[in-house]
Amino acid sequence: MKNLVFLCIGTTKIIGDSVGPRVGDKLRANDAQAYVYGNTLRQVTAINVEDYAKMISQRHANDVIIVIDSALGKIGDVGTVKITRNGIKPGGAFDKGKDRIGDIGILAVVGDADADRMSELKNRDESFISNLVDKVVEFANGYMLSYA
Repeated sequence: MKNLVFLCIGTTKIIGDSVGPRVGDKLRANDAQAYVYGNTLRQVTAINVEDYAKMISQRHANDVIIVIDSALGKIGDVGTVKITRNGIKPGGAFDKGKDRIGDIGILAVVGDADADRMSELKNRDESFISNLVDKVVEFANGYMLSYA
């Protein structure tokens, strides 16, 4: 049976980008029956995400990779969680040119892509982000239960 691997991308330096590492903390605290990379102590960011992707592709070549990240989207989608097939492109909000990673993507839409993007990420309310983190963790836990 394939293992589940969560790659939680983001940084705690910017509140709107902190969903990934905070989800990683909660998954690890709940003893997730999966491999979890990325949390508030060991953050996966634009600087090191390619290293993690390479390591995961080598160690977990036949496993299911679920990538979690914050995202900017349409104003009506702010506060929702989007699920994608074929993973995600890290840093997509800023066109970082990174390669797509993972089999499944979980994107927490934290702000409006048509507004000032950095302002949208920096000026989020703590309770708003915590609520999104809980939504992502709920989905991840449900996925693990259905996968088992």
